[in-house]
Amino acid sequence: MSTYLTTGFVLRQRPWREHDRLYTVLTEGYGRLDLIGAGTAKPNSKLSPHLQPFAEVELMVARGKQLDRLAGAQLSTSYLKPPFSLPQVTVGAALLEVVRLYTSEAVNEASLTQLLRRYLGKVAALPEVDWRPAARSLLASFMTEVLSVSGLGLPLASCESCRECLSGEVCFSWERHGFLHAPHVRSGEAVVGVAAEVVAWLTSNAAGVVNAAPAGALAFLTDYAQAQAGRELSSFRVLRASM
Repeated sequence: MSTYLTTGFVLRQRPWREHDRLYTVLTEGYGRLDLIGAGTAKPNSKLSPHLQPFAEVELMVARGKQLDRLAGAQLSTSYLKPPFSLPQVTVGAALLEVVRLYTSEAVNEASLTQLLRRYLGKVAALPEVDWRPAARSLLASFMTEVLSVSGLGLPLASCESCRECLSGEVCFSWERHGFLHAPHVRSGEAVVGVAAEVVAWLTSNAAGVVNAAPAGALAFLTDYAQAQAGRELSSFRVLRASM
């Protein structure tokens, strides 16, 4: 049985058979992997303490016919350490779910791995009091960067209809996947209004200018991600309740 070594972040774990778990892991060299952790659901498992969320883990993986299996794990760096605070666990879980949404199996994800590493460090620095504005900006910036490195950045240069610079009342068209000046919306077209301050923030953020995100920016990006996923993102449901 051949094995390989890699490092990764645990994005999710699920029950798998009686005493096993299935771990979804983001790695730099192998992309997103689903790995069976044999016996990791047992209280005396030697692997499970190393397979923590919000941490980078060194992994030995054994190739399998359908799914690869975890042959070894060593905790490398914990970016968030238990007991987790409310800001850390809610925002950290949202980062992991966004990454899981925008990654693919067997695709090199070095840029996303580096991005997750950097933003988990920012989550660790969130204030415990009055943390919500900082958390909204952090998540909105993270989502725009994820879209950019995934090649799915929002088309912000001009109106999709008239090709003029965006100004005044602007809508986002789910059908044309772009922004429109309100007069160019077709009858019955599925659109959502986007505040001018949100468009301005998205444009400046895409240009590398980091400012505090307006309240509507995260709401728009969340709707955009959920439309692509075709489902509600569970971590964002929890986040909205906390906000």
